[in-house]
Amino acid sequence: MSGAGCLLLLPPRAKLRGELSEAPSLQRLIGRGDALEDGEAGELGQLGRMFDIVPLGLPAAALSRQFDCGDAGGAQWLRADPAFLQPEMNGVRLMAVGELGLRPEEASALAEALMPLFGDAGLPLSAPTTQRWYLQVESGARIPTFSSPEDALGDDYGSHMPHGDEGRRWRALLNEAQVILHNHPVNQARVAAGRNPANALWVWGGGALPQQVLSGVGALYSSEVLACGLAKLAGISIERIESDELPEQLEDSSIDLRGARSLEALESAVFAPLMERVGKGKLSGLTVDFGDGSGWNYRRNHGLRFWKRPATSFQ
Repeated sequence: MSGAGCLLLLPPRAKLRGELSEAPSLQRLIGRGDALEDGEAGELGQLGRMFDIVPLGLPAAALSRQFDCGDAGGAQWLRADPAFLQPEMNGVRLMAVGELGLRPEEASALAEALMPLFGDAGLPLSAPTTQRWYLQVESGARIPTFSSPEDALGDDYGSHMPHGDEGRRWRALLNEAQVILHNHPVNQARVAAGRNPANALWVWGGGALPQQVLSGVGALYSSEVLACGLAKLAGISIERIESDELPEQLEDSSIDLRGARSLEALESAVFAPLMERVGKGKLSGLTVDFGDGSGWNYRRNHGLRFWKRPATSFQ
């Protein structure tokens, strides 16, 4: 949680391009601010620091379903997103999940072909968006643990499938789904046009909606579905930054910048203007939370720490 001021959700430091010297405002923040206790890395850890989720966890499918459709209560959900598998000599590799550029009519046709298979299995399939598809699971039914796309992309598909008796049913269902998708005219047309087919489903994010979500901020600037889903449950406003200039009122808010990659761009657009606001007393503090679990907080009086030099590295 951020307390007061503005909280920046940032990617892991290793994913930011450029030298820290290209972001002198961030150097000052890290060098003179207070280092926060290292937290859990990854999306669960980062969102868990902004939101209090009861019970603890990140049921991605239920959260995104609630955001997309508003009907996630009373059931468990799994994401069953369209995916692209690349056959290789020793197996198949997961190359893409969701981001396949499916047109609405393509997504609808593919999902409709799969609905009888999953409906007969007691797992109704729906596809409210071209990227996010869902399986409804009876409340209380046991769901195997599935890898998130973040953990599985680029890896061998089979190594992330559930094993043992519990996983046998799922492996059979997903194999049948691959056959249906492989033979579907939509995918045959995509391959003929040089486009990647949606030749598999990636199942993940199982669970039910949290019982309670609280947050220490009043507004979230984001378009990321899980963060927005949590914000919606917490009753905080979800905003968008519509121009190159930051909004005037950012006290008690959070800006989701996890998709950013350039330190230099962040310096000019975000770090410098916000640090200037802190220095002028227009913002009570600035907190940076990186996706690897590290973070720092800077307040106006930290500018008086002249004995502390700006950081030369992220360490």
